[in-house]
Amino acid sequence: MIRHIVFCKFRGDASEAAIAEFIRECDKLPSINHEVKNWVSGKSVEPRFHSGDFDWALSCDLADWDAMDRYMWHEGHLRMGPWAAATIEYLQSFDFELEYEAPAEFPAPPEGAETSSLPDGMVAVPPVRGHTLEDADRLIEAAGLKTDKEKTYISGGVWAPGRVMVSSPEGGEPVAEGSSVHLSVTGDWWSKPDFSDI
Repeated sequence: MIRHIVFCKFRGDASEAAIAEFIRECDKLPSINHEVKNWVSGKSVEPRFHSGDFDWALSCDLADWDAMDRYMWHEGHLRMGPWAAATIEYLQSFDFELEYEAPAEFPAPPEGAETSSLPDGMVAVPPVRGHTLEDADRLIEAAGLKTDKEKTYISGGVWAPGRVMVSSPEGGEPVAEGSSVHLSVTGDWWSKPDFSDI
């Protein structure tokens, strides 16, 4: 099975009506070409959590590479040319052979470590990886700790800007109540991460 994924960036001068028409016509593809399976499409979420400035994407499955070739030259695909030219600034596609499918159910995660056994005056650093700075500050304060005013900024090119990547001490580590937690935070995509204190 081949999974075909396309990411689209719409032109700045494309009207909302033209974009809506492009999406409607594109979503007709699986009804025109019955080799197309598992068609899904949708607009980008906000805020964007990953790199890449795309507005809309689609994903579908085809039986094999021969079916993929037929899909590319099928009238249902070729008919999209005029709509794409009127609305798409650029696009990126990625095709891969499905080699792994996750099980329907994963085992339950292990139970969290008991923090009630910590000695008096000690608390566990809350796990804050992936949180916004505001959420991390709130969690750290609720645990009886404080956040360092200085932050380390690291490249956010592969993840969302303004998210905590590392805390020091790490989440779950016991520390004295009132201790400071230093946060390393993703910068603003590829621009301006401040590497001065790394």
